[in-house]
Amino acid sequence: MSMTKPSAGGRWSAVRDGEGDRLPPRLRAEGAFTPWPLPSELDLSQRTYRLLADGQEMLGRLDEAAARLATLSPLVRSTQVREVQLSAQLDGISAALLEVLVSLLPGVKPGNKVTPKVSRYLRASDTGFAALRAGADIDGELMSEVAAAFADTGTTDVWRTDHAWLGGTEAFLLASPPGVETKVAFEQFVTWSAAESDLTVLAKVALGTYLLEVLRPFRYGNGHIARLYVGLELTRSRVLRGQVLPISTWINRNLTAYRAQVRRVADTGEYEPWIAFFAAGVAEVCRDELALIRTLRQTHQDLEPKLKRRTGNIRKVFNGLLATPVTNHRQIAEIHGISNKNANDVCGRLVDAGVLESLGGYGKVYFSPVLVRQLSLTDPRLDDPTAPNPI
Repeated sequence: MSMTKPSAGGRWSAVRDGEGDRLPPRLRAEGAFTPWPLPSELDLSQRTYRLLADGQEMLGRLDEAAARLATLSPLVRSTQVREVQLSAQLDGISAALLEVLVSLLPGVKPGNKVTPKVSRYLRASDTGFAALRAGADIDGELMSEVAAAFADTGTTDVWRTDHAWLGGTEAFLLASPPGVETKVAFEQFVTWSAAESDLTVLAKVALGTYLLEVLRPFRYGNGHIARLYVGLELTRSRVLRGQVLPISTWINRNLTAYRAQVRRVADTGEYEPWIAFFAAGVAEVCRDELALIRTLRQTHQDLEPKLKRRTGNIRKVFNGLLATPVTNHRQIAEIHGISNKNANDVCGRLVDAGVLESLGGYGKVYFSPVLVRQLSLTDPRLDDPTAPNPI
């Protein structure tokens, strides 16, 4: 049996000999970390309060800018898909944004080019946000439903039953022990999340994300569920009107520092450095998204002269490209209430105008290269001109 060691941020439980043979040896010797319940108030430095205030202000600016982008729905759906794609990348599942968008079109059979696991990420996200729209709280029932949607199982089979660690091949922390300890800690999180506190929304989101990261309570999708919690809580708290904050972009860029900060809390029990780090990250993502919104609006305006005063359905489809930069005639027919033949004719005219391009391999699929590229940001499969066509 390994030795336990105390921590101000929780406790380390021994891992018995023969228990979890696949565990990384260093983490097995160290034991599993179980955090104490989260605080409802914290005495933070002025610097951290400023970072929280800056992050909160940037969230407000992002929400307003997204709402002004024709309607809120275009950015919400594209951001949700981007977050799913980037979150899957963090778990080692690679799929270009273009691939994911094509796989969601009606009548398209994605085959083996888009792993079914990516669909699970999107299904879990859809489940969470649909529940919020229906008035649900972020409680154990909702989180279990999200986990079940991710795992494709019933809600009675979502709890983790074996040891798990953070970091994949670069393991840096053994998550809380499976079974009663983790369930109790998760129930404490649910109670904490629903209770009134003196914490700002952003501080609460930072703490909740940390706890879900180290608890890993479910059998599948724990990393994504922790990241999904950010969007869910910001939406539930009405800081944002929808999922317009792709937090995984920042985590991807700062993965080493992110992991180090999680580990630091486990070792020291000091929440403030993590909260400051997280708040600065949220502000960074907001600035990036504000810049993206400006770029998308300008690009849409720059494409408009190519229509040459075309009106009717052509104009309607063009105006919807921010919501559907990858589309097909069936989707257009469903959205705009026109026939498949008419929709196909509209797509052909937009191709002739240089607004859309036809995408081979999936039937009559069309996309706006410039809009997809801008939404993809640093998608390596689109950034590298020598890379093979991802479709």
